Amino acid sequence: MKYEIIRDFDVIVIGMGGAGLRAAIASHDAGARTAILTMGDNSPTQCGATTTAEYSYSAPLGIADPRDNAGVFLDDTSKVGLGVNNPQLSALLAEQASSRLLEMRSWGVRFDLEQPGGLLQQNRLAGHSYPRSVHFDYATGREMARGLHRHAVAKGVQVLPYRFALDLVIEDGRSKGVLALNIAKDRLEIITGGAAVLATGGASGVWDLNSNPPGIDGDGMAMALRAGAELVDMEFQQFFPACLVAPPFLRGTNFPFFSRGMLLNSEGEAFLKNYGLDEGRDVRDVLAIAICKEIEAGRGTQNGGVLVDFTRTPREILKELAQNSKIRYLHDLGFRPLEDQMEIAPSAHFTMGGILIDAAAKTTISGLYACGEVCGGCHGANRLAGNALAETQVFGNIAGANAADYANCNSQRDAEPSTDLIAMLIEEVFNERGAKDISEAIDDVKQIKAVMDKNVKAIRDEDSLKHAERQLAELADKEFSFDEPSGNAIFNYRKIEALKRRNTILVAKTVVASALRRDESRGAHYRQDWPRCKEEWDYCNVVAKEDPASGEPATYVQQR
Repeated sequence: MKYEIIRDFDVIVIGMGGAGLRAAIASHDAGARTAILTMGDNSPTQCGATTTAEYSYSAPLGIADPRDNAGVFLDDTSKVGLGVNNPQLSALLAEQASSRLLEMRSWGVRFDLEQPGGLLQQNRLAGHSYPRSVHFDYATGREMARGLHRHAVAKGVQVLPYRFALDLVIEDGRSKGVLALNIAKDRLEIITGGAAVLATGGASGVWDLNSNPPGIDGDGMAMALRAGAELVDMEFQQFFPACLVAPPFLRGTNFPFFSRGMLLNSEGEAFLKNYGLDEGRDVRDVLAIAICKEIEAGRGTQNGGVLVDFTRTPREILKELAQNSKIRYLHDLGFRPLEDQMEIAPSAHFTMGGILIDAAAKTTISGLYACGEVCGGCHGANRLAGNALAETQVFGNIAGANAADYANCNSQRDAEPSTDLIAMLIEEVFNERGAKDISEAIDDVKQIKAVMDKNVKAIRDEDSLKHAERQLAELADKEFSFDEPSGNAIFNYRKIEALKRRNTILVAKTVVASALRRDESRGAHYRQDWPRCKEEWDYCNVVAKEDPASGEPATYVQQR
């Protein structure tokens, strides 16, 4: 089968979100020829989930309260992580978040100030001991993407747009490059390099109701598994408590203002008090579980949600909210979100689990690094608000610098992978076996997401997980392959959706296997058949690795 080999780079960064951009900048600064692979075009609007991260970046700057520092930040992160965090990774986040923030400011990334020319504004969010949330209106991620992209391009980092990474090229136990499909030309490419950095984001798109942009489906996690790397903590999926479920065209849109109002069930009752919770003061996992319980008890709306009511919200807060860009956008669409009751429900939002890395952002494969939401270990059983954007910068910087160092020091960096290995990788996707109907593959992906929505939501139990396991196994039994790329079809994104089928099903099965293994409730993993933490699970992680014989994810427990 025809393919082109591209030999121009030392480090290949897969993904152009906040983590990928930061990794590419660090790699370039360390002297490595660096490229970013992205499925979209070369613009900051294509920077994945970073652009939809609305509110904050956590940094213990001590501006709003001088008592705040990295030690307190680490304590908060570890407390919410419930003993599952990798302590080294959490400590790095706490120690370096502020430096990376100030670095971005020096590159022109904007954040809100207390007053023009004043100090950075810091707000306090649930679970944080002090105000440490730094933000830019309700578009913090978008502003970070704009500034980081501009800085990376100005430095000379090369972006390879319209590339869908199919698989990592691993030979003799080390990374040699990436097999990618050039979407613009329907052409296969082997992009070689001494090191690779996975920065493809999380796996919330494996659920139908999710608050992520399209494409955040765990692709990097699936590639890592197939390459022989390990995943950790995949049972811990954060569900954002408040995403709109009506009207249909706004389904999955974050509604972060819910904490300024009151949550009501379909009977008009303020129900959080029934779960021992306080309006606006609890972290996301307990809120999502409470809302999910209320809906399952039959007190939800017709659209499967609960209501947000602002009639008792103080006037000065309403006045502040009315100036928000998202509130104004909803008004432009004909809604009155502060006057009318909005319907919300928990939706898949952030994946705490992911690729197992060490303090150097290195995976279990030589020359393969990972950063951002594609990784696991930093947040543990739950993630504090604002820690996701900080994670992209801290570990993007670490991954990029170490990948460049590895590539620059590796005497075998220019050795190309064998033609037999390339042929095998291509054969696994493009061959004459199995179904080739793109529509059928896309329908399968929709079924996978529906299975996850119904059985692996904020509340799960052994029966629902076993049901999901059976349904996913039935879908996996179908052989699926595609005709080889033609070299002349242009921008067939339906084909990309179909090619994602094997990634989506592998990640979904890994989540289910991990959730079955952890027979307790902890943080964002709530088993209603085991509704309490178990002491024997303290400081334990569920690790998953693909069984090379069966291709199935196999899990084991690792205790620190």
